[in-house]
Amino acid sequence: MSPVRRVALVSPAGAVKEELVTAAVEQLQATGIEAVLGEQALKRHRYLAGTAEERAADLHWAFSQADVDAVWCLRGGYGSAQLLPWLDWSRLSSSKGRPLIGYSDLTVLLEAFHRRGLTAIHGPGALDWGRRDEDPEAQVARTRSLESVLELCAGARPGWQLERLAGPAQVPAGELIGGNLTTLASVVGTAAALRPHDGAILMLEDVGEPYYRLERSLCQLLGNLTEHRIGAVCLGTFTDCPQRNVEQSLEEIFTEWLAPRGIALYRGLPSGHGPENQAWPYGARVRLEAGRLQVL
Repeated sequence: MSPVRRVALVSPAGAVKEELVTAAVEQLQATGIEAVLGEQALKRHRYLAGTAEERAADLHWAFSQADVDAVWCLRGGYGSAQLLPWLDWSRLSSSKGRPLIGYSDLTVLLEAFHRRGLTAIHGPGALDWGRRDEDPEAQVARTRSLESVLELCAGARPGWQLERLAGPAQVPAGELIGGNLTTLASVVGTAAALRPHDGAILMLEDVGEPYYRLERSLCQLLGNLTEHRIGAVCLGTFTDCPQRNVEQSLEEIFTEWLAPRGIALYRGLPSGHGPENQAWPYGARVRLEAGRLQVL
């Protein structure tokens, strides 16, 4: 990857508000980055940014632009998996090395890109450039997260200190994959299902889901993976996920399901739906040693 000077902005999932897009484009330009907006990016089809065919067309357009350094999704939301039958991977592969950037519902596309040897980055949506938090600390965290995307594109190899909660203390190096738990569970049993290599490090995060739904999604996801495939699970943030009279913490619930499978559990990865959403290279090889997750 290389420094970002020009980005294509697309909406592969949920519909976006034009005023937020305008604010994001202006802030990107103030940062010295030229932003070009996909033709379909402002469309609306129910709660989606256009039909699946229209949203896929914008991805094809974005990856056909010779002078674009990255393709940055404006937001997640819903509907990313709908695009897969419409995507022409020979067209998307023509610009190998150019990253697709996003998270949340876009986890499906990040996994699909990685599976085909294409570059993907799990990081904040481009709309975050136009958001302003009332809390100064939250705004600093959001800005730092957006800047982490640019640093990653420029060749940075980030690392984070995590807390081990359960499972083996020694975890072999593996590829870092995953993302939104509900999204990953929703595609189990389909062509878009997660298919990790042995020893993968699985990151999980979510937003707005009560504990019973998170447990259900975890069980569904684990049921689709053979026991030896996951080396560790690293928890990101679970924003606005209500406990609702459950005595056990979310970490205790996850431990109950992961420990019998010999899967280590860590928490503290600054990735998810909060202002702190640090970018990481999807599918990159990482080492998890002495509580530090390091991109190799």
